[in-house]
Amino acid sequence: MNKEKIVIVGFGTLLLQESLGDTVAGDRPKKLTPIIVKNYRRLFNLLPDHYEASNFLRTDGTEIGAANIEPAEGAHFNGVCFSVVKNELENLDKRERYYKRSIVPYSDFVTGEELGMCHVYESPLDARWLVRNTDDLLPLWRDIVYARVGAYRISNAFGKMYDATTYLADGKTRMINYYKEYINALENLEAVRRKYQK
Repeated sequence: MNKEKIVIVGFGTLLLQESLGDTVAGDRPKKLTPIIVKNYRRLFNLLPDHYEASNFLRTDGTEIGAANIEPAEGAHFNGVCFSVVKNELENLDKRERYYKRSIVPYSDFVTGEELGMCHVYESPLDARWLVRNTDDLLPLWRDIVYARVGAYRISNAFGKMYDATTYLADGKTRMINYYKEYINALENLEAVRRKYQK
């Protein structure tokens, strides 16, 4: 088996160690290093065929979006990097089947030091499953929960950057602003996450 390690960046549900562990199982959890990727924007504009709507705010089936990243000059997002070997990469590629794997530069979250090149999962810009209108697509509530729990576990500063750099399908509306009336639920995510794991 090939033991060469590849650096992957998680920016959505892969921010949560338990969610990552569902795909990359091992004897111990992966070491997650907080990083930043520049010139990309994170947004919930991907409509997976296999998702079922959460109907948290709406009952029209539009709360079914997954996180994605797209090139955006001057933008950035925070994520976590971790190393995988060939069989783990194959499992991740199956999980992230709506995305292509690209190689981009990344930097340390705390120091800003450039760390080299990493792999990110981004959807092709012309993919049929991309939606650009928030009337037609909102995030799957579980995906918000998983990502925010993972982000705030790393640190308060990391969580705040997640909130500041995460957008809805239009790429303009910040996710945290849209859900501001539900901030108490968002601040008590561990309890909500446990509900979704049942």
